[in-house]
Amino acid sequence: MKIPMTVSKGYVRRNINGFDLEIGFSDENLILNEIERLKNNKIKVHDIETEKTIEILDKCARKWLDREYSKEHVKVLSKIINQSEELIYKEIEITMQMLLKENVKRLLKEELEDEEVLDRWIDTYYGKVHRQPRGVVFHNVSGNAFVVIPVSVSMGLLSKNCNIVKVSADEPYFAYAFYNSLVEIDESIKDRLSIIYFDSSRSDIYEGIVKNVNAVIHWGGENSRNFMANLCAKYNVHFIEHGPKVSFQVIDEIDDYDEISEYAARDIILWEQRACLSPRIIFISKDLDAQKFCKYLANSLEKLSKEYPKSYSNPWDTVKTIQDRQYVLLKHGLSKTGEIYSSNNADYTVVESKVFPTKYDVDRCFSRFIYVCPYFSKDEIISYIDQNLIGYLQTMGYNGKDEEFIEKVTLMGVSIITQIGDMSLHYPGTSHDGLFNLQELTFVVSRQDRVNYKFNIRDLLTIWFKRRIKDGN
Repeated sequence: MKIPMTVSKGYVRRNINGFDLEIGFSDENLILNEIERLKNNKIKVHDIETEKTIEILDKCARKWLDREYSKEHVKVLSKIINQSEELIYKEIEITMQMLLKENVKRLLKEELEDEEVLDRWIDTYYGKVHRQPRGVVFHNVSGNAFVVIPVSVSMGLLSKNCNIVKVSADEPYFAYAFYNSLVEIDESIKDRLSIIYFDSSRSDIYEGIVKNVNAVIHWGGENSRNFMANLCAKYNVHFIEHGPKVSFQVIDEIDDYDEISEYAARDIILWEQRACLSPRIIFISKDLDAQKFCKYLANSLEKLSKEYPKSYSNPWDTVKTIQDRQYVLLKHGLSKTGEIYSSNNADYTVVESKVFPTKYDVDRCFSRFIYVCPYFSKDEIISYIDQNLIGYLQTMGYNGKDEEFIEKVTLMGVSIITQIGDMSLHYPGTSHDGLFNLQELTFVVSRQDRVNYKFNIRDLLTIWFKRRIKDGN
């Protein structure tokens, strides 16, 4: 299958999970020319009413929510990312619901207070306020979860920026498919969006891009995050980071073991734990029956595996799961600090662990592999976070009422707290890694008129200057 991208010099062959792809690649000159083209469109793009972009995103979302439209794309994605078609349909549904008109309007209202602030000057007590786009934004996206693409692209379009998106070699398909669906609705999308691919080892191309754009939004691992942050600092380019994150659940109370375990299982299976908002650890109060919860959780994962089966197009997933189980048995089995509840195949693995996992252990948790850890005191969780997860925190699924604990974990860096079962369902306007993307992709301009406030600012400045002259400064 050929994936041409918006500008290509040729094609590079790549085999992903036995699926042959030819990805259109660009050299530095092509990319810099494309950035220049986007720069020349900035005024034209700025004049597009926000309402028009909302309509385009809404129509695009409805296309993808139509299974007749999306089914061929789902087949391809299933092969590339090694997930079942049933699970991908569910993930598309969650992702595209965010782009429906009512949800985008709610997003704009919550993040910017007034969606018209992007289109025109809004009256304030001091005069007027307006938000302007950064200009040309480079989106460096990861391949771990395709939700990144519509989130990043829609934010770039809504903020009236011109956008150039570099796809990952691990999943190069969805970005171009999403781009085409937008273009099918409105050809003018080409004026403000471009999809490219080049070899990620080409640091010279990255440097050429960064010094010619106005902002970078980065999605990806720690090494690439640090590299991009340093480049942006070097060229004084605004940097928006969505780096590697770890999410978890905390269960203080349980009314119904069957219900809470099903909610927890739903959080675990989405994105096969490869999205930042997927839980890797579940902390459960010592006052609850951890063994009972683990058995119920294993049962829920068993049932959901029939509804959303785990894909096995890549044999390595099975091998790795077996290796990870052996690792746990060797680490915990001899000291009797852990017990495994798992499927007979590699569908799911629940580890009841009397000791908290190391960061190395957590980094192994993918493809429906979860640690369940009883705790005696919330201070244990706080201490664990401090020693292992600082700088990597994102979502906490919580079942409890301890406001003091919520305050402590958010002070440490947890940026969103959800109900268990809703960790992938961030409502429009909720924070993303502790920030609002639309705010980061725009800047505020104020137009100040003369106003009568509690004091006249000119009189205050006159007094200040007279005092400095009197003091001889």
